[in-house]
Amino acid sequence: MENNEKTINEFWSWFTTHKTDLAPENISDNLISKLDHKILSLGDFSWEIREGDTEENMLIISPGGDVDLLPETNKVIKLAPKIENWEFCYYKPSKNWDFQLTLYEESNVKKILDVKDWEYVLYKFKDGTFDIIFKTRNLNSSTKEEQMLIADIVLESVIGEENSLRFIKKIEFVDEFNIVDKQKSNSIEVLKQHFDELVKVI
Repeated sequence: MENNEKTINEFWSWFTTHKTDLAPENISDNLISKLDHKILSLGDFSWEIREGDTEENMLIISPGGDVDLLPETNKVIKLAPKIENWEFCYYKPSKNWDFQLTLYEESNVKKILDVKDWEYVLYKFKDGTFDIIFKTRNLNSSTKEEQMLIADIVLESVIGEENSLRFIKKIEFVDEFNIVDKQKSNSIEVLKQHFDELVKVI
């Protein structure tokens, strides 16, 4: 869905009016529902409100895993006005985090998944894209679909959603690396630094 500037500006006008009530510590269920409706009216996007990197609050309007929607979310964010205590991003940026994911299973049971012991191997191709292989044993009971969903969340958290969508083409999980991959493996805790270094030389 392509949006004209008038529609996007109307959204930002509404957001500005409700900027205080939309802060994480203030937002109500009713306002969450309204915000969700307004963002979905702009496109098939995901969104998140969280603590900002340079401001108190951050609104993320994300392509939801669809790289083709990045130009659309970028267009929305480019038209964002300057709003006190708020910053905006058109993708989910990397996090300064503890390498723990909070997942919700059936019956809304909360589960903490610690990924600090994951290891990885990156393969870079001539076109600048990468394949990544993760070594982990704490996803053995997960389906392939669940594994890929968790991998997407981990990559978004470590290198950011835009980098993950643009550069990571294939994800694989193994219980053990083969001899060649074992020599190239690293801890997931250095993945962001490693990735940033490799992208610089593309």
